[in-house]
Amino acid sequence: MGKKAVLEKFDLIVKGFSKKDRIALVHDLDADGVSSGAITFNAIKFLRGKEPDLVVTQQYKTVRLLPKTIQLLKKNKINKIVCVDFAFDQQPESLKETESIVDQILVLDHHKDYKYAANKKTFILKANYIKEVDPSKYPTSKLVFDLFSRHVNLEKFSWVASVGLIGDNQLKEWEPFVQGSVADHNTSLEEIYTVTNIISAIEVLVPEKLNDLLYFIANSSKPKDVIKSKFAKYSKTLDAQVSKILEKFEKKKEVFEKQQLVWFEFEADSNIKSAVINKVSNELYPNKTIIFIQDKNDGFVSFSARRQDFKVKTNDLLEKCVKGFENAGAGGHIPAAAGRIMKKDLAEFKKRVLKELS
Repeated sequence: MGKKAVLEKFDLIVKGFSKKDRIALVHDLDADGVSSGAITFNAIKFLRGKEPDLVVTQQYKTVRLLPKTIQLLKKNKINKIVCVDFAFDQQPESLKETESIVDQILVLDHHKDYKYAANKKTFILKANYIKEVDPSKYPTSKLVFDLFSRHVNLEKFSWVASVGLIGDNQLKEWEPFVQGSVADHNTSLEEIYTVTNIISAIEVLVPEKLNDLLYFIANSSKPKDVIKSKFAKYSKTLDAQVSKILEKFEKKKEVFEKQQLVWFEFEADSNIKSAVINKVSNELYPNKTIIFIQDKNDGFVSFSARRQDFKVKTNDLLEKCVKGFENAGAGGHIPAAAGRIMKKDLAEFKKRVLKELS
């Protein structure tokens, strides 16, 4: 399906949203996921004169709908779902299960295309379908801003799209847009970064508050509203925790020069690895593959990978290295990916990573 046909299909779907529909919005948990969720929330509200009937913030990052989410959809008699920044097509069995209980699923996403078979119920629109660029460089916050702007005026939410762009490390790719939104909203790049950090802090420290935060951002008129909100206090706490992990990193990191790999294992209760690895990858090792392994002492380890020069496709690397493991999963973008395996498989996982990078 070409770009024109893709956009026509999208237009047809969103023009069909009505007050009679029971629409659920599902989003990812990071800055781009929350930002794209807030923009889509308002777009749906403007399109049909009524906000989404349900906003689903799942309890942890995943590309499937959890049993609790399926129950919520049924309880609220949802017939249409809009998923943003959510690689639903990576888990076809979950997508098929969801198709059995709703009439329509719209997925707007900038992750890898897993070639889910097109059907009458599900329409998946990936960033690279409408822009010739690696999808990681077209975050979902900007994607949904562009798509829904075909039908409703979203200019007052351009700063929210900018927050998502910063969150996914894409200022360089979209600097004119970000600087334009800064000027339009009488704000600053520093304030955009601050909002991004607040979202990250909530995701790491009190993820149960992400749903409230999304609603708050959706109803905010400028970054200062978020910066002055009750959510802002968590940023300092996160900064302190990140500093402690960085101290451990300097002492315990493993550097494999042949593989251009920096490997670090640590224990922490909060989901802090992404916040730390982003800082390490951007500021210290942009031209090496960075892998952080976090142990929460629950029988699993989660991991994140980064490679800012795109010389290693971290999403493909992780997917290949967890293949065949029980209760494992991985995915993401070329420069940034993540996943989870059982702790018993960590040694084999590390062995596979080293082999793949050799």
